[in-house]
Amino acid sequence: MSILGIEKIIYGVSNVEECARYLIDWGFHSIDSHDPLCKIFTTEEKTQIVLRHSNDKILPALHHKSPFFSGSCGREVIWGLDSILSLEKIKNNLQQDREVHVDSDGVLHSTDIANNAIGFAVTQRAPVIQAPLQFNLVGRPVRINQIAEGSQKKISTHPLRINHVVYLAPSPEAAQQASDFYIQRLGFKLSDNVGNKGFFMRASASHDHHNLLFECHGPDYFGLQHSAYEYRDMDHIMHCGRYLETQGWKSHNGPGRHTVGSNLTWYFWSPLGGLMELISDMDYITDEWQPRFLDPLKAGPPISWSARPNGPDFKFGFPIT
Repeated sequence: MSILGIEKIIYGVSNVEECARYLIDWGFHSIDSHDPLCKIFTTEEKTQIVLRHSNDKILPALHHKSPFFSGSCGREVIWGLDSILSLEKIKNNLQQDREVHVDSDGVLHSTDIANNAIGFAVTQRAPVIQAPLQFNLVGRPVRINQIAEGSQKKISTHPLRINHVVYLAPSPEAAQQASDFYIQRLGFKLSDNVGNKGFFMRASASHDHHNLLFECHGPDYFGLQHSAYEYRDMDHIMHCGRYLETQGWKSHNGPGRHTVGSNLTWYFWSPLGGLMELISDMDYITDEWQPRFLDPLKAGPPISWSARPNGPDFKFGFPIT
């Protein structure tokens, strides 16, 4: 079975119009959903965010507890597959020990071992191929008699694709169990293990360092914690992030660069629930990559640099009171 990456994330939210404005400010494209009860937003790759009111009965059962929960959260992640054959293989695998059903659009729905709603569909994405970036290096100029696009005061930025999601697990053991499920049952591959409480994984047909992470942030917390969206480069992250701040949306952490995955990062609090992350330049890895065990007590926070160093009361994913 070949899972390419995340195809769609369905959110149940308390204020659909506010969330729609938030996504437009991120640069998502709004498309006609043909359903007055939901709004659909796409990346350049045509992967989607779907908004429904949190009381909509079509949504999967609520499964979320976190320090930021206020009624809105991600309710289901749909993974994109290469073929109908892969869909049938996953269906046959999962129905051995859990409920599955296929809806009228051909999407397979079930739950993972942590009770998060998950789905699978043959992909409708249109792969995005970016032109090489033009950086002038010392002794090797490539952008000659031409200004850098990022130097302009206003540029149009759009998320290229959905990159990854992160789930909370109520204990390190639960995080391990969830990662084992995705690896053993769905073909995901372990990229890195952080302190036996954070498990970074990539989908079977993906070369991203991670498309999925399960980690423990404290007892009893569970459910979708954040989703990440890939932009072209640091200039696009900075232009988009600064615009978001001018529109009144609150930054949580960043801009900076991660040590695990190496990606550029900037997290914002989201009215959709939890966090959303702007990213770029994630590590591209193959099956020759050897998963690492990283000791957080030795390595410290997974940030190599941050443009806005965090204060002593900062805890990632927790509001500062």
